[in-house]
Amino acid sequence: MSYKVRKNRIQNKLDLLEIKIDYKTFFWFRIITTITFFLILLFVSKTGFIIAPIVSVVYYVLFEIVLLDMELVKRSKELEQDALEFFPLFTISLKSTGNVKKSLINTTNIIDNRLSKEFKKVLRDVKAGKSLEESLYLLNERIPSKLINNMVISIMEANKSGNDISESLDLELSYINDKLKKANIRRLKTIPFDLLFICFIFILLMLMILIVFKLYL
Repeated sequence: MSYKVRKNRIQNKLDLLEIKIDYKTFFWFRIITTITFFLILLFVSKTGFIIAPIVSVVYYVLFEIVLLDMELVKRSKELEQDALEFFPLFTISLKSTGNVKKSLINTTNIIDNRLSKEFKKVLRDVKAGKSLEESLYLLNERIPSKLINNMVISIMEANKSGNDISESLDLELSYINDKLKKANIRRLKTIPFDLLFICFIFILLMLMILIVFKLYL
């Protein structure tokens, strides 16, 4: 993977999580902490020359996965959960007023969750002078969920053409609801296997440490 592609990928993740640092800061923090862990393990442990490279590589790989990828998945799920509360009320308001901006104002005044706060940012942008379409476009740049992105695009289309979007929003909400239910069922089913896997890894690590100590002490 080229430097430019890797840089754009990570910077996009940072932007989606609204972490106010750039790629270079993230990269150097990752490198410096990896080297620090390597040196600490190398000089503190008698078996550091074996453990240090392994732990450092694992840490470097997991750094992006834990801090960015897992947080993006978590944020996406949270926003999709919030969408089940936000969009039905927005749809009702839109049918009543026929105006996207008024409907957003009404809905954000009633509902207070993470997704509602994102739409409040849209309204602040509009108040600051941006068009509603531009503000909604910027919202999509901040949202990691493709399902919510599709719903925002529908709102943008409704704002331009005035078409009824209740059916398309209902379909997206139904899909989100099914997705979250299936995810909960999967999580409940995998809990026993996760516990077994953790126990297996723990026992394996203990055995490796005992073997290393017996060989080098």
